[in-house]
Amino acid sequence: MRGLFFIIFLLSGIHVCAQQHRISLGLGHTHVSQGKIDNNTKWLALASWSLNYDYWINNKWAIGLQNDIILESFVINNSKNKEIERNYPWAIVPVVLYKPGKHFSFLAGVGTETAHGHSSLWLTRLGIEYGYHLPKNWELGAACVWDNKWNNYNSWGLALTVSKILSRNTSH
Repeated sequence: MRGLFFIIFLLSGIHVCAQQHRISLGLGHTHVSQGKIDNNTKWLALASWSLNYDYWINNKWAIGLQNDIILESFVINNSKNKEIERNYPWAIVPVVLYKPGKHFSFLAGVGTETAHGHSSLWLTRLGIEYGYHLPKNWELGAACVWDNKWNNYNSWGLALTVSKILSRNTSH
């Protein structure tokens, strides 16, 4: 019975947008606190790009695929104090997005980070996005995400994004 009330709560106040798709390109930095340089642990700010796709089911909920690549190689100390090397790692993360108002969206997902020649790491991603709508279905935005690479290390990223919204219905 509680499940039914939860579904009714989620659907309350939702008006359907005509199945919208959003493609976003982001430029940012990924921050790692356990980076190693010359055998010293340092905070690293690493250049990164993102390319994301979202399918908006309605005006509040979306499912998406977030894809990031860090444009540098680095060494980190993982949670077991073991050094691991990450060569230009990229992450692929399926996410769910919730947009409670006009500009902010919250996201959560589970995916993997892969680096050439090294094992893949499972990760949990949490984040927040801010989008400002422009004419002709364009959007400028900012995103902040936190990734927990299970039993290895954490990182967080900041990015500026440009998005194109594709829809049969141009009112958003």
